[in-house]
Amino acid sequence: MNDNHVDISLPIAGPYDLGATLWLMSMGSGNPCLRVDSALQVRAGLSTPDGPVGLRVSREAETLEISASGPGTSWITPHLGGLFGLEFQPPKLSGLRKLRQIAYDLRGLRLVRVPAIYTPLVQIILQQLISYRDACHGWRQLAKRYGEPVPGHDDLWFPPTPAVIAKLHSHHFVECGILPQHGRRIVEVSRAADRIEAAWDAGKDRDAADRLSTLLQSLPGIGPWTVGLLRGGALGDADAELLCDYSMPKFVSYFFEEDLPRADEANDDDMLRLLEPYRPHRFYVLTLINRGAKKPPRRGPRRKSIRERF
Repeated sequence: MNDNHVDISLPIAGPYDLGATLWLMSMGSGNPCLRVDSALQVRAGLSTPDGPVGLRVSREAETLEISASGPGTSWITPHLGGLFGLEFQPPKLSGLRKLRQIAYDLRGLRLVRVPAIYTPLVQIILQQLISYRDACHGWRQLAKRYGEPVPGHDDLWFPPTPAVIAKLHSHHFVECGILPQHGRRIVEVSRAADRIEAAWDAGKDRDAADRLSTLLQSLPGIGPWTVGLLRGGALGDADAELLCDYSMPKFVSYFFEEDLPRADEANDDDMLRLLEPYRPHRFYVLTLINRGAKKPPRRGPRRKSIRERF
């Protein structure tokens, strides 16, 4: 082992599904910074405060085998358990039978805690008020144009750094298929990246998520939806509230009450009421529903593609 390379074996306690765990923050199957080679093997390019790091991850019978290489190796190593959800233990849920069945079917799904938060924040900003497909397209273009190839791989990239993104102008984002307003917000968080990472501090203390949330909501274009998805999807907050979402109130209402006309009128208050019995695991339950439940029938028009908005 040297300072820029380490092989580490992490024990797995209980059921564990690598693919399901990484699903929420995957940014689609074409993410240049995350390659899922099989259900048991992934490769990732990450940015850390000490520089980039490339990861090879393999799910073995009772361990997660990880090979890390790059200047950020020493920094990332103590945080690998949280990064891959090994520090989260799914709760035993009571209540609705079909929810308990989904929890059983997805018993290997864990919530992750990402130590370096800039890249997930950019990815979530790209998802604001547009389709997930369009957000993934924008991220692919941004990563390939302004990231760096991971040595030894012909299909894996390190994500672009805040220093690079902070220098981009509106037309650079438009060329990537990214809305100008998203580009402006990403530049703002890039310029504040040092403060953002310092506030989170790799999630080392129990107040880190609240401290980071307060800072983020002081920045232009960052509201409760962005913060809620970040807290639940990347900070390991199993009870995070996902407010102001376009579809989740309807989805949650339909799942629990099976009344489509009523679900069509559901709002955040209705969603929170239905999730209240599952505190302090409301975001985890929301993730189970989003991943494993049947979606309500579509009754309105599909959102226009981002390419029709320029």
